[in-house]
Amino acid sequence: MNNTLRAHDAETARHCARVAERAIQLGRAMGFDEHDLVILGSAAYLHDIGKIAIPPHILNKPGWLNAEEWAVMQTHSVQGEIIILAQGDIPFADEIAQIVRHHHEQWDGGGYPDGISEEQIPLLSRVLMVVDSYDAIVSSRPYQEAMRQSAALAILTAASASRFDPDILHVFQTMRHVTTAVDHGSSPPQIGNQVIVNWA
Repeated sequence: MNNTLRAHDAETARHCARVAERAIQLGRAMGFDEHDLVILGSAAYLHDIGKIAIPPHILNKPGWLNAEEWAVMQTHSVQGEIIILAQGDIPFADEIAQIVRHHHEQWDGGGYPDGISEEQIPLLSRVLMVVDSYDAIVSSRPYQEAMRQSAALAILTAASASRFDPDILHVFQTMRHVTTAVDHGSSPPQIGNQVIVNWA
């Protein structure tokens, strides 16, 4: 599936690989067991797969989206859930799909698609929200230049009361090494000798 995303939007595919690596690092710092690391890494690697359903003129627009375009873009998390559940050969698909569905939920309930808050949001989705947001800030996008790591951490901190689980964000902030993810292109990272996901 990531190959499909790579063909649709190569930069989003690379973003997903970086987010997966950072998510695994953060999960390890939080003491997750191997099963949760595999689920987290897989969900992170596929978290934007729903963007293959987003028209390219919206996905790659060189500017801010208008309200109608943003409403379309917000469907990508649910589209991702649907795509993952539709595959017949993905281990732990139900768990992965749930995390992908909720990776844009916010701590204060202001996210999407369901507007849930705090501990209602699956733990692994809360982890993914932090690393996804960080990578989006430090990477160039069609609508913004990449920011320095220090600026990105300051932005996350400023939004800690509204967007992010404060405990997870605190762990992330103490892990300066997590801010430098090795760029493996769009290939999936590994947990030990295990590649997390590698579906065409």
